[in-house]
Amino acid sequence: MVEAAMFVFGLLSLLVTVGLPILVVVLVLRARSGRAGRPADGVSIRRFFQYLLLYVLTVVAVTGVADLLGRAVGGAPATADEGELARVLAFAVLGVPMAAGVAAWTRRGLRRDPGERASTAWAFYLWAASLTALGVAAAEAQQGLAAAFAGRADAAPLVRALVWLSVWTVHVLLGERTLTVSARAPHLAAGSLVGLVLTVTGLVQLGGTAGRLALDTGHAVVAQDVANAGALAVVGGLVWSAYWWGRYRRAEPDRLWLAYVLPVGVGGPFVVALVGAAIALAAVGVWFLGEPDETSAAAHFAGVPGAATAVVVGLCAWWYHRRVFSRAAPPGRTEITRAHEHLMAGIALVTAALGVVIGLRAVGDAVAGAASDPPANTFLLAATLLVVGTPVWWHFWGRAQRERRAQPDVEVRSVTRRLYLFLLFGVGALTGVVAVLVTGFVTIEAALRGDLGRATLTDVGTPLALLVTAAAVSGSHWVVYREDRALAVDRVPAAAAPTFPRDVLLLGPDDDALVRSVHDAGARVEVWVRPPEAVHGAGWDTAAVLGLLAQHPGGAVAVVLDDAGPSVVPVEAVRRPWVRAGAEPGHDVGRDRRAQ
Repeated sequence: MVEAAMFVFGLLSLLVTVGLPILVVVLVLRARSGRAGRPADGVSIRRFFQYLLLYVLTVVAVTGVADLLGRAVGGAPATADEGELARVLAFAVLGVPMAAGVAAWTRRGLRRDPGERASTAWAFYLWAASLTALGVAAAEAQQGLAAAFAGRADAAPLVRALVWLSVWTVHVLLGERTLTVSARAPHLAAGSLVGLVLTVTGLVQLGGTAGRLALDTGHAVVAQDVANAGALAVVGGLVWSAYWWGRYRRAEPDRLWLAYVLPVGVGGPFVVALVGAAIALAAVGVWFLGEPDETSAAAHFAGVPGAATAVVVGLCAWWYHRRVFSRAAPPGRTEITRAHEHLMAGIALVTAALGVVIGLRAVGDAVAGAASDPPANTFLLAATLLVVGTPVWWHFWGRAQRERRAQPDVEVRSVTRRLYLFLLFGVGALTGVVAVLVTGFVTIEAALRGDLGRATLTDVGTPLALLVTAAAVSGSHWVVYREDRALAVDRVPAAAAPTFPRDVLLLGPDDDALVRSVHDAGARVEVWVRPPEAVHGAGWDTAAVLGLLAQHPGGAVAVVLDDAGPSVVPVEAVRRPWVRAGAEPGHDVGRDRRAQ
């Protein structure tokens, strides 16, 4: 009874603590966007709880069925008790019919109301159910494959993986049939991300464990680690192939697609490669120039195979997504190209800045005489980060600066460049403020205790290093921004000198062609028609009028047509209300004139 009560309480807690806040947020957003102007029929609330209930019951039912089939194939675990078996049976026996009932209700609603398929709640349910089934299936498949690679027969995880895989397939097919292409895109992007992370992680772990297997003597433990890593790489590759290679790769390169390819596909593996290179170079430098902790080369370089694998895998993934990005990017230098350059420059700059922070902290520890690690090792790590990050930053930032010098009119107005400069300046300023506060707090606290000394210098070493580094990064990029802004102001074209009158009053016959020509030349035109007998039937000469007007740029003129032809009279356009004698102030005389 206690376990059953805890189970029910857990489900209710999930609905209350997770469901209700999400519901409140959704309703507030709908109300603010003006989409909730309809009568309060409770459709949004009904959809929210309906699909949340369907999701919870689906997970419960599939968990129970998968566990029962796993027990039937692989036998009950030795540590199983009655409570565990009761949970599995309750999930399967009670969860399946309840999930089937809610699913039938949902199916009728989807058939009856076409708007149900276009609802956000239905799309969220399909995304959540598909990704949940994908994650559980991947975990179970990795466990079963690892056992198989290690030479052990364990069919239960594979059976559970097949059950969850079938659930994933059903929901993916439902998404293909009921959701639009744009509504399926977030699910495909999330699945591609999961597959890429699992694949890269598995390959890096596989390289590291294989290297330790070759260097170490504990073959039994490391062999299982190799099996686990290999299974993770296989599962991740299958997931990535199903989502990215099979579907999302051919999608329209919209913002979401570019958000996956550029920061995730290009930036993520690049970070992995930089970290791996820093670890490997630091290990080599410490062994030959520093003070290694291990006397055995095998023990000291145990982490190098994994770091080297990270470099290779990261660079391969970066190269592939860079090619995909290049093919999708428009030709020429665009904001997408600039985004790639500044992303790479930012990653490398953070790496180099981290090296500066570690180096400054090492200097402070050496002065205080309280270094926990050998100073040589710390300086070698800092130098390694600088060696890894600085050339990459110099390459991409130098390319951006060369483009700025070649095309200043375009580059200084680039949204990507301004965002990059503002982001680094803002992050640097925020880091500096936090460092100042921490430094002040530690110093004041030590002063109040009467304990100012070398220990205080050690405590404020990291905040001071962060402060100096942040000030350098933030200040230098602020200078670049000011130069860009000054250059942008200088590059604003001066107002062209007027070549035509500002206001033109035509006194003569009505001529639409002349009015259009004067207006196209940039003047405001007004026509006062003279009686035909006043001009003796003469007409306008458009070329002559335009030639006369060109001699009076920037002012206001009246063009009068008489027997001698057109003549120009400069006037002063003064717009003030004219008050007739005896009229009240503010009386609209023009209205009376128009009425007449």
